[in-house]
Amino acid sequence: MNRYLILVGSLAVSGCVDPVDLVSDDGQGTDTTQTDERGDGDSGDGDSGDGDGDGDSGDGDGDGDTGDGDGDGDTGDGDGDGDGDPDPRQVELETYAPRVWFPANEIYWPSSVEFAFPELERFIDGEGKHSVRSIASLDSPSDTLPFFAGELDTAPVYAFWADKGGDVVDLVYFFYYPYNRGKSVADTIWGNHVGDWEHITVRLLGNADEGYTPSQVYLSAHSFGGAYDWDSGEVELFEGTHPVVYSAWGSHGLWAGPGDHVYQSIGETFFDVCVTLICADLTDQTSAGVAWDTWTNMVALDYGGQAGIGGAQWPVWMSDQFTDAGAGDPAVPGMGPIYRWGNEEDCSVLGIPIDITDLIGVCRLENGPTGPVSKGVWGPELE
Repeated sequence: MNRYLILVGSLAVSGCVDPVDLVSDDGQGTDTTQTDERGDGDSGDGDSGDGDGDGDSGDGDGDGDTGDGDGDGDTGDGDGDGDGDPDPRQVELETYAPRVWFPANEIYWPSSVEFAFPELERFIDGEGKHSVRSIASLDSPSDTLPFFAGELDTAPVYAFWADKGGDVVDLVYFFYYPYNRGKSVADTIWGNHVGDWEHITVRLLGNADEGYTPSQVYLSAHSFGGAYDWDSGEVELFEGTHPVVYSAWGSHGLWAGPGDHVYQSIGETFFDVCVTLICADLTDQTSAGVAWDTWTNMVALDYGGQAGIGGAQWPVWMSDQFTDAGAGDPAVPGMGPIYRWGNEEDCSVLGIPIDITDLIGVCRLENGPTGPVSKGVWGPELE
């Protein structure tokens, strides 16, 4: 079965524009060209607080003061040494954070996880693991809910400092979306899923004493991705340090350039004749419509230390103890680990409750994705 055909994007373009009105599912539209700087600098929870969940407007470390968030009681920068210098890890994370281009007619935007949590419930799946799903049910695999639209203005990038040892540090930038819209084939949308996580990784070589030099950048797209040498010119750099990437309409796969990118072939052919219900290529469409400068709103985290940076707190959902109910009400998403970030799959077609995945290669509604803690980015390989 020929299910996977991967084309990698190439050179990018730049510019800044404003979002436009919502459009239909075809993902087509005309880009605009007005400048728009994104990000409000908060922790992406949609309130005016500090993001630690205690309801105050302090520093986010949960100790009730209005200091810098590192818990040492001073009002410095949050690096814990009281000298007023910025945390060097956060400096590197901000320096190499990406600019993400969305199509001007995107309608399923990123958000903070806190934006989506009120619309989700935590439940135990068949393996005893805690996952989340929408509180409101989906009447069909292609139904949508209002919160699927996300909220770009308050969306943070979840930026991880991952020291791999041997003078290798990966800066891993995760983007959360409440929803992934699939592709329209034969008047049906295939490959939807509630919840979506995409990421890019910038690999640094060096150390704190001698400094760091960027070596490679990795872009994720669906269940695969590709690595590029930093100085190859294949990935554009904004202001010399920020990788420029393109997010596909609805499905959010990340590519190095605008255009059409075939990422999967569904169905099966025999001598060029389709022998399954559907045969088609699933294609991502990218363009320079709305620019998201992720360094303007960042939740900075140290993966090795399992701790926040610069006032952020380590999220309870960044745990792989998925059978742990956590503290408080186990049905509340923010109370404990999360294995899958969306509804369970629905592979029915035309109302017939049969699984035709083996014939076509994709369901109308796929399982919700696993979260950052379950990804392969934390090992020695660049992912």
